[in-house]
Amino acid sequence: MLIHLFFLSLAGPRIYLDADWGDRLMLDFVRKPLVDNTGATAIEYGLLIGVIAMTMFFGMSVFVNSLFIMYDTINVNLAKKN
Repeated sequence: MLIHLFFLSLAGPRIYLDADWGDRLMLDFVRKPLVDNTGATAIEYGLLIGVIAMTMFFGMSVFVNSLFIMYDTINVNLAKKN
């Protein structure tokens, strides 16, 4: 059997036998991004900015609609007086 040496983990090299080489390689490929926390803060800030932007968008649309109704009511009342 062949022995493969890979430097895939932060803990050091891992030695795999030929039989389980592909399975272990795939597990390391999936597990490594799940354990890595280097971009967590950037993702959290991105999600926070996204939530704030959505809140502003929907809040402004409600505000603009109520502002439009207010000015339309004023226009109708002024037209009735004249």
